[in-house]
Amino acid sequence: MLSLVYSEILKMLRLWGLVDFDVEIAFPLDHGLPRGYQKQKSRESDQSHIMTVQILLEEILRNLKSAFWPFQHDFSRSLFLRAAHAANCIEQLDSEDSGLQLASAKAAKHRLERGVWTSVRFGDMRRALAACERLILMETDVKELRDYSILLYHCGLYEQSLHYLKLYQEAKSSSLEKPSSDPTSSLEDDAVEKLMIRLNLISMEEGWSKPSYVKNFLGNNSEPW
Repeated sequence: MLSLVYSEILKMLRLWGLVDFDVEIAFPLDHGLPRGYQKQKSRESDQSHIMTVQILLEEILRNLKSAFWPFQHDFSRSLFLRAAHAANCIEQLDSEDSGLQLASAKAAKHRLERGVWTSVRFGDMRRALAACERLILMETDVKELRDYSILLYHCGLYEQSLHYLKLYQEAKSSSLEKPSSDPTSSLEDDAVEKLMIRLNLISMEEGWSKPSYVKNFLGNNSEPW
């Protein structure tokens, strides 16, 4: 936000003719203070640090997504793994963690059945979905498709969840990036595979439909949110 304030001040200074050179604002990726520099003297390596409207919006949406994520336990793990734990899509951890995740999942289901999408302790499902949707539209990271899918799964929107999970796997398979050797990435990949298997099994069941609380929330709309 401070980067944005500085940028707007510089725009006004240029409009008023108080400066006759173009200035860019460096976005502080290291949590430092933003700084200004003359664009003509910038280097190519500076381009990724320039604060733009899109970069600012992405940062705000990611912060909102994290703040409203419905599964606010075990902050050492990624948002997706927290939701995957609650959905029992990974190997069980110790009994204390497993009990907390099970309680979180049951609490989320209970709130949705009563039409309550917001909780101080357990986040806000609707706002987390909204943040994911906007990040997907901005095409910032294919992992947003995966995170959106796991939220839809917890909402009982299995058909839509399967659709976005397939989009994620297609986008990831077509990516030129090398597979990560990070243990977290391996856990996430395993959880994705288990979620895909579960969704495929659900889709083969005859007569499955949206839960009643989803129908009531969507009303006559055929698409969620």
